[in-house]
Amino acid sequence: MEKNYPLELLNTWKIGGIAEFVYWPQTIADMSNVWQRAQEAKIPVWLIGRGSNLLLPDEGLPGITVVTTSLGAIEWGDDYTVQVEAGYTLARLSQEAGERGWSGLEFARGIPGSVGGAVMMNAGAHGGEMAAQIISITALWADGTVKRLERAELEFAYRFCSLRGNAWVLEVQLAFSPGDREQILNRMKEYLRNRTLNQPLEKPNAGSVFQNPLGDSAGRLIEAAGWKGKRIGGAQVSEKHANFIVNTDNAKAKDVLALIEAISRDVQSKFGIRLQTEVACFNEARGTKHEARIEGKQSSQNT
Repeated sequence: MEKNYPLELLNTWKIGGIAEFVYWPQTIADMSNVWQRAQEAKIPVWLIGRGSNLLLPDEGLPGITVVTTSLGAIEWGDDYTVQVEAGYTLARLSQEAGERGWSGLEFARGIPGSVGGAVMMNAGAHGGEMAAQIISITALWADGTVKRLERAELEFAYRFCSLRGNAWVLEVQLAFSPGDREQILNRMKEYLRNRTLNQPLEKPNAGSVFQNPLGDSAGRLIEAAGWKGKRIGGAQVSEKHANFIVNTDNAKAKDVLALIEAISRDVQSKFGIRLQTEVACFNEARGTKHEARIEGKQSSQNT
């Protein structure tokens, strides 16, 4: 447990104030115990994975910020299935599956978040998404119970999982299909090459800021509205991809939020489309305190 820890070290945007306490549980039992003790003491708990799709507040976070990156146990099955804890890196899992000649997660090779966050956000790319691979999820609920749910008990949609706001993903069982190892690896190399060419990886960012509207592209709309390259404070709409906001000069969360709101208003005014954010924000002022605790990239478990 560390006190007064900089949140900017816990997310890819490199933004955020000071966390009162930060804790890295080593096991699922350890994490469940921390949750129970915090609940008994009425201390707020926030969950962060790899922080790749997450905006953390300038004011910092009270209570305990739990970081799941040490929850990385994995067990490969003989039947093209894997059991993996929430903190495991999604891109690493994709690569390792490909090396085995297992197909299904090629789309995820360039997604930098944790497995738990990817499930919570139903992360996807290149026509694939996490929901298609899930067999079951083990989750920690707000009342402290740990329960395993089968895929049929869960609802998924574009960047949505029904667990969000209700529980934390602890462990996931995923299914793969047998494939040609070289074809799988070549496909992932191509995805990574396209990502490097089209995304501003050289500057701190949190991936796509807005969800794509049905039948359209958020990046196209933002660029058409004239926002490419514009900035507020240290936050700038990327010159490379308009659906990315980059931290160019010690950006604050307030800069990013102001830019998001300005873009959203302008796109709606010009095209009649209200863009919905894909990035998760930890903001104690929104909703009830319980919703604020549970919600986030659990991505970000983040995404």
